[in-house]
Amino acid sequence: MNELQDNNKVIRLPQLKESFEEIKFVTHFEKARRELEIATRVDEVKKIRDQASAIQAYLKQSGESLEIQNMAAEIKVRSERKIGDILADMDLHKGGRTSINHSHDENGFPRLSDLKIDRNMSSRFQRISSIPEKDFEDRMEYIKKRGEELTSREFLFIAGNLKKEREQQERREKSAADAALVKPDNHIRIIHGDFREVLNEEVVPNDSVSLLLTDPMYAREHLYLWDDLGKFASRVLISGCPLAAYSGQMFLPQVLESLEKHLSFVWVAGIAYTRPNSIFSLRIKTSLKLLLLFSNGDYDPESSPKWFSDLIQGDAYAETKIESELQQGLHEAEYLIETFTNPGDLVVDPFLGTGTVAVAAKRMERRFVGAEILEDRYQLSLSRISQV
Repeated sequence: MNELQDNNKVIRLPQLKESFEEIKFVTHFEKARRELEIATRVDEVKKIRDQASAIQAYLKQSGESLEIQNMAAEIKVRSERKIGDILADMDLHKGGRTSINHSHDENGFPRLSDLKIDRNMSSRFQRISSIPEKDFEDRMEYIKKRGEELTSREFLFIAGNLKKEREQQERREKSAADAALVKPDNHIRIIHGDFREVLNEEVVPNDSVSLLLTDPMYAREHLYLWDDLGKFASRVLISGCPLAAYSGQMFLPQVLESLEKHLSFVWVAGIAYTRPNSIFSLRIKTSLKLLLLFSNGDYDPESSPKWFSDLIQGDAYAETKIESELQQGLHEAEYLIETFTNPGDLVVDPFLGTGTVAVAAKRMERRFVGAEILEDRYQLSLSRISQV
């Protein structure tokens, strides 16, 4: 007999068995959650964490529902967070080897090895514990509502982003303080505002620029700016001198069309990434940044003091993306400035961002004018210039 009758409703025994299994797991996890709340020692919490991890692996192998798997995963992640809290408050022994006869250091505190936690685990747990309570709980609830897999990796990612945001905020505050100390420089000018408004003929005279080096925004909603950039370049560039502009590839036809209204196409160069960038919508891993070369009128190669190589090795990722994920490499900018201009020539960047081109121009002893519309990036540019 494989079914029961209950108020004229048929309940199949396999379904009943599954229901009992689910109740058993839920009851176990509720018990583990209560134990976790009252646990105060690392070894107590780690035992709960290790059991939850083992159960999660078993549930996954057994093909249990993701909802049940996530119950175990939640206990595991919460345990790791609590271990991180405890470790952060403990004065752990730094370095040294565990004594054979003693399980604590000379001050009576347990070593990491005594707790069966290595330094990597300690770091990961403390990173998870660094997430503010509201952010942690909101993300936990979001993952469960979306029916996604709950992993420690997700919270480590959040912790990393929050750390970056804190560091960037600290840099912004420092930049604002540094910017207030920067004195006017006749050779290097950085102006806060929209380039279409602030880089007028009085600031950047007609036919005065030897190189316009810039990194405009690539998204669809900013495509109109390429037409404005082309107009600006045709006014300020010396005849035959180049515009060198970084460009994404997604809307390249529209970008080329906008620039060709005002300038003459010269070449497309590539800058090699030090690590690939993933374009998820197209399932493409790209290792190439495009650099578009246009000129005001026919290109005059004699205006450039050096030959130009159209394949440039990009700066290391860690050295480049210090202030922003959109930041471009300093050595790339120096190479382009050295190739297309002579000392004393005027270089302009209407989309200055964090000030990389300004820094490169100052280091290469070129005159420079740039504009940045965002206040925090404008201040960061001033700060970086003050340190060159």
